[in-house]
Amino acid sequence: MYYIDKYLFIYILLNTYLNRQGIFMEPEATKKQSLPYLALLIILVVVGIYFFLNKPVTETSTVTNTVATNIDDGGEESEPTTTEEETMPNEVKITIEGSSYKFSPNTISAKIGDKVIVEFKNIEGFHDFKIDEFNAATKVIKTGETDTVEFIVDKAGTFEFYCSVGEHRNMGMVGALTVTE
Repeated sequence: MYYIDKYLFIYILLNTYLNRQGIFMEPEATKKQSLPYLALLIILVVVGIYFFLNKPVTETSTVTNTVATNIDDGGEESEPTTTEEETMPNEVKITIEGSSYKFSPNTISAKIGDKVIVEFKNIEGFHDFKIDEFNAATKVIKTGETDTVEFIVDKAGTFEFYCSVGEHRNMGMVGALTVTE
C-alpha cells in the first residue's frame, strides 16, 4: 500500500505542475476521448452476437428409414418391417419460352407426385404461364424477364397451360401438361 500511495502522490504533484504549465494530463480527458471507441466496440460486439445467434437455419430434406424387427412372445423373430417417414418427390425441371402467341416447348410430362418446376422466360411481349388445375401461375412479365413457378402434380390426366393475358389463349398460346401414374 505504501508504494501505491507514493506513486499516487507523485502523479498528483506532476499533474498539478503540468496543469499550471498548460499541459493537461488528466485521466478524465483520455477517458472522454476513448469513450466513443469503447461505445463502438460494445455496439459491434452486440451486433455480432445478435447475427451469430440469429443466423438463418437452412432446411434439409432427409429420408429416414426405420427397420423394426418384430419379436413374438416365443422369442422368435418375424419378418422385419420398413416404414418410410418422408418420401421425396421427383423433380421435373423445364424452361419454357413465351413469344408471340406460343410456348416453346408446348408440352410437359410428369408422374403423379412429381414436383414440377417451370422456369418461364418471356422472349417477346407481355405473357404469363398458368395451369388452373394445380393453382400454378407466374406473374405477367415483359420481354427479357423470367419467372419461376413450382407445384406438385397430384392427379393424372392432360391439363392445359396457357397465357392469361388478353386473348392470347384464344390465339393459340396454349400447351399441355400430361401426368401419368
